[in-house]
Amino acid sequence: MAIGRTFKESLQKCLRSLEIGRSGLGGDGKPWRIGTEVYGDRDILPRDVISRKLSVPNAERIFFIRHALRAGFTIEEIFNLTKIDRWFLVQIKEIVDFEEELAGAKN
Repeated sequence: MAIGRTFKESLQKCLRSLEIGRSGLGGDGKPWRIGTEVYGDRDILPRDVISRKLSVPNAERIFFIRHALRAGFTIEEIFNLTKIDRWFLVQIKEIVDFEEELAGAKN
């Protein structure tokens, strides 16, 4: 059950509770396998791969929103591909931005 005080907290708890080996939206250091390709967690994925994964609803779509934001997609571009409400996309962007801040502080 993903109960939290904010949407961001609830989303992260929800993704951890899926029991798929992920620790939330991302930043856990685990690789991503897409077809025959393997990408590191902090790698920037190709835009065409991200666009393809976002345009069709699938179980991994939420994770590819993170990849899209890290690859420089705008909220509007992601909205046009997914039709996910912009409010939710902004909330996810704030999680990704904080991940980037933490990754920068680590180095």
